[in-house]
Amino acid sequence: MENFSDYILYKTHQHKLILLSNFIITYLKYGIISSIVFYFILKNNTFFLIFVLILIPIIIFFFHFFFWKKSYFIITNEKILIKVRNGIFSKFHMNIFYKNIRDMAYSKNNIFHYMFDYWTFFARSSAGADGDFEAKYIPKVEKIYKIINYLYLLDPKERQAITSLSQIENGKKEIIKEEEKETKESIITKEMSVLKTIVWVKEVIALSNEDKRYIFENEEDKNHGVYDCLKRDILLCITHDEILRQPDNPIVHKLGKKVIFPSVNFHEIKRKNVVSSSPWIEIHKYLIKKFKNVDESDATILIGFDLD
Repeated sequence: MENFSDYILYKTHQHKLILLSNFIITYLKYGIISSIVFYFILKNNTFFLIFVLILIPIIIFFFHFFFWKKSYFIITNEKILIKVRNGIFSKFHMNIFYKNIRDMAYSKNNIFHYMFDYWTFFARSSAGADGDFEAKYIPKVEKIYKIINYLYLLDPKERQAITSLSQIENGKKEIIKEEEKETKESIITKEMSVLKTIVWVKEVIALSNEDKRYIFENEEDKNHGVYDCLKRDILLCITHDEILRQPDNPIVHKLGKKVIFPSVNFHEIKRKNVVSSSPWIEIHKYLIKKFKNVDESDATILIGFDLD
């Protein structure tokens, strides 16, 4: 699992040729034999024989497609990592932090690498051979190398300020301060994209003035945090499951017999006057209907911030 301070800057699968080659190898090993067996079993039933001869390669292809789709090469502002699923009970995860990289390289070792443009990326760890990082069959590795090399040369604080690939492509080491040039819609889209990169966030939506009015009229008086969120120019809502980071601030204040629920910071959003709060059950029931992929155990969080 990525750190909560991680921002995913680049994400890709292994080259599609790997998917095709794995399919062909498996089909040659098992598909042809299975087809021959079914031929003798079903030789008097032409319809079922044709059906099986079509079905077997389709099953084999989607078997490999599923695992190819679940395998990633990822660059974040903290580290690089690779996640490979080789089978139902086989997977490989590895990462290396920029601070632990001693040097790096990429290589093309045969004619197929040049023909189909897939490469091997290698990073040597300061910890020695046991910590070395290797990612095979990666497309567009020259671009990947430039991104990683750029991040590697930054100091830790500069890397933490990188939240999107556009900052690297523009050659800037600090957060791009273009709030004055951005439209309200582009700001909402950008911050929703940031929230979607957080590993424990499931879905993100922007709430309208009508939503704000409903929440204002129906929220519990002691839930001060929600009312703080409503005061902000932009109001977003996220869903999450039981996985959740620790809050940035205490979520309950108690003095004598009186209890209130204050707003808390939300450090992943780098905007002005950012606050967050969990709504009361009635508001949660209202909000949860707006999401597409919801489980009964999912919770909602409101996040508000100002434009200026």
